[in-house]
Amino acid sequence: MPSSEIIHSYKEVEDLLLSSNLSFDNLKYLAREVSGNSWSPYSQFPVGAVAVGIDQNKSIKVFSGTNCEPTVFSSLCAERNAIFSGITAGYKKFIAIAVSCPKALEKPQAEIELAKLTPCGACREVILQKVDQKGIIVLDGHDRTFTPKDLLPHPILDQNKLRNITIEEMDTLDFARNALHHAHAPHSKEKYGVAILVDGVKEIYSACTLDSTAFGCSVEPLKAVFGIITAKGLLKNKIKAIAFAFPFVKYPSGDTLQLISDYCEPKTKIIIDNMGITTLEELLPWAFKL
Repeated sequence: MPSSEIIHSYKEVEDLLLSSNLSFDNLKYLAREVSGNSWSPYSQFPVGAVAVGIDQNKSIKVFSGTNCEPTVFSSLCAERNAIFSGITAGYKKFIAIAVSCPKALEKPQAEIELAKLTPCGACREVILQKVDQKGIIVLDGHDRTFTPKDLLPHPILDQNKLRNITIEEMDTLDFARNALHHAHAPHSKEKYGVAILVDGVKEIYSACTLDSTAFGCSVEPLKAVFGIITAKGLLKNKIKAIAFAFPFVKYPSGDTLQLISDYCEPKTKIIIDNMGITTLEELLPWAFKL
């Protein structure tokens, strides 16, 4: 369902919301209310979200979600829960999502950090795919509104910069390419290789995709390579560059960028084969960190 067939302007989104008594303040209130149902024994950071679905007749419906943490590795964020609930009900597109993080709002207004209010990288990926390109994201505790592209912009990269990378960075990219060659993804077809260049270490660490028949249990390469450097006690070292190799032109996904944001500096180099060089702060602005 192409977004252009439904929504033509941001004003249209606002009018549709107001016609259903869904002002931005009302959406924030609904998100704040549902955060009280959070199941977050590990993070102790309750989050609530509401997503507004739209059908072909421009009828809208609100779906709510909260973060759920049965285990650390199978946790799911509020934003995705809300959108997935709408998808389950048959809605293919959404025009708005509101997010509330009550613990982040406990500080005085002047000290509230935008980074603590914005969705994580994995949620940004889902928002980019399922919220209309002219859809609106509102954050409880902040006046600014966002579009999906604001949160995950995927900037155009300068391929010429690949000519200026250092010898170390060239070697890192070659490790990523070699890892891609060995990737095993018969089910998802989501092959990629990744390599990390760590300051003060001669060895370059790499990993590739390994599919499970249950897709959610597949090995995510970046997590694997971060596990390696952590096991070697190198997480305290500065990560100089991360290189990605895909079988076709593609950006790293939002959940991958989220992991990078947790352990790298905003200006850490990200090298994408056949595309160019960028930094984390360009690919994932206002990175979420607890």
